[in-house]
Amino acid sequence: TEAFLFLAGMYLTARLFYRWYKLLLDAWPRDRGKIARYVLGILPALAFVSIWVILLTMASYDVVGIWVFFYILMGYAWIYAGVFLMERFLDLSPAYDTVYLDNRAAIFPVAGGFLGLTSIYAGANTGNGPGWWVVLIAGGVGLIAWLLLAFAINTVSGVSERITVDRDIGCGIRNGAYLIASGLILARASGGDWTSFYATLIEFSLGWPVIPLAGLVILVELFMIRHSEKTGLTSSVLWGSVYLIYAIYMLMLLPPLSGKGV
Repeated sequence: TEAFLFLAGMYLTARLFYRWYKLLLDAWPRDRGKIARYVLGILPALAFVSIWVILLTMASYDVVGIWVFFYILMGYAWIYAGVFLMERFLDLSPAYDTVYLDNRAAIFPVAGGFLGLTSIYAGANTGNGPGWWVVLIAGGVGLIAWLLLAFAINTVSGVSERITVDRDIGCGIRNGAYLIASGLILARASGGDWTSFYATLIEFSLGWPVIPLAGLVILVELFMIRHSEKTGLTSSVLWGSVYLIYAIYMLMLLPPLSGKGV
């Protein structure tokens, strides 16, 4: 099973890099999507560093040697699947919206979504467990919650249409910050030592702060829709900062995770 997953991970990683960088290279050196190319180009490297650091410091004690590479490949396969789900459920196409259409408003949620997906996978790797499958189960619960909440926000406030059609940069900034903030909270909820599936679901309740955060986002977006003429980039940056500060503060209140071998 591990050999099959290793090969599948290599294939999906290659697919991710091919699809991710092909449009960036095709658009080079034209001016279209110039900023998007720089931002999207660095995201896979940030994912590698984040997952690698977690695997070396906070993963199960037996994740050493070739297994570090194995879980990195699984991480890229995870991101590949997550980006596909973002396109289907959140109506955000990283390549099409940001590069081909040169929509700068879409850069923020695309980058935020990519980093949110990476955070949840990295968080699911923290703690000791009997095998790779516990990472997929714990992270899968976090991914489902992350997608459902983002989908609910989009359904109620129409953030996707405002980003992709109206090119509302302020909305993109706020939505991108939320996707990162919610990813951080759910990453912590997905982490910890594995004891059983039931215990994992109980421990996942640590991610409850993401619910009031999503509620706040909905209220802010509805307010922005009603008073759009009175809002601007400054208020969007401030609200995005509030989301991120809230997530970090909640993480500080939650019980800390032990490092590798502790």
